[in-house]
Amino acid sequence: MYEDIVSFTEDSRKHYPFYIQMAGISYCDATYKIDRKNSDIYCFEYIIKGEGTIKINGQEFIARSGDIYILPRGCDHLYMSDVNDPWTKIWFNIKGPVIDNLMQAYKLNNIYHIKNLDLKELFYEMFATVKETNKNMEQIFQKTSIIFHEILLKIYSYVEIPQTINNETALQLKEYIDTNVESNLSIKTLANYVFRSPSQTIRIFKKEYEVTPYEYILSKRIETAKLLLINTNMPIKLIALKLKFADEHYFSNYFKLKTGSAPSSFRKNK
Repeated sequence: MYEDIVSFTEDSRKHYPFYIQMAGISYCDATYKIDRKNSDIYCFEYIIKGEGTIKINGQEFIARSGDIYILPRGCDHLYMSDVNDPWTKIWFNIKGPVIDNLMQAYKLNNIYHIKNLDLKELFYEMFATVKETNKNMEQIFQKTSIIFHEILLKIYSYVEIPQTINNETALQLKEYIDTNVESNLSIKTLANYVFRSPSQTIRIFKKEYEVTPYEYILSKRIETAKLLLINTNMPIKLIALKLKFADEHYFSNYFKLKTGSAPSSFRKNK
């Protein structure tokens, strides 16, 4: 077995929000096994070739060529190469409060295994950066934190969006509403946009998002109204007009129904 590894010694005088403890490329053999108890680090590993077994938080899975696995801090890490087809992998171990925040923001806290996501170039870029001898530790951590964020974005887009959106037509409808919330949107307009009948349009959207298009439009208009109330001095009457409510009275009553506060009270308390 051979490993090309770069490590950094922690400086007790500094507290980095993003800290790389170690990064490397491992050419594993049949004996390769790592067993950490209550780990204080996150491990991100990309499998170049081979396969192996990972056990984490009661789950067990096989990671093969082209896969990524994530081992979060605060739990036991147990992983090992296959005896007959051991891993070659590139990886990095990291820690710091920014990682916890990003993992939560991108809903990746319980994602351990990502199949067939080709991020090897980003992993190699991460490894090349930690090996740069012309930069100090702080410069390396700043640059690698950006690469890490890009890795998370790629994983999020690959994992979260396909699981959430199962119908392309529903997604087209949602995106159209999101970008035209201040327009006169009717079911007929939406139906024409996706070349469906009004009843089909309602059914497709509700199946995906559990609300009708009209209910979603109103919810988006309330969200927009909140932003306008907080960030502008626009009169409430003009906000109602801008967001295509029938009149100020109807807007105020509906806003209070959905938020618990009248628009004037909401603006004042924020």
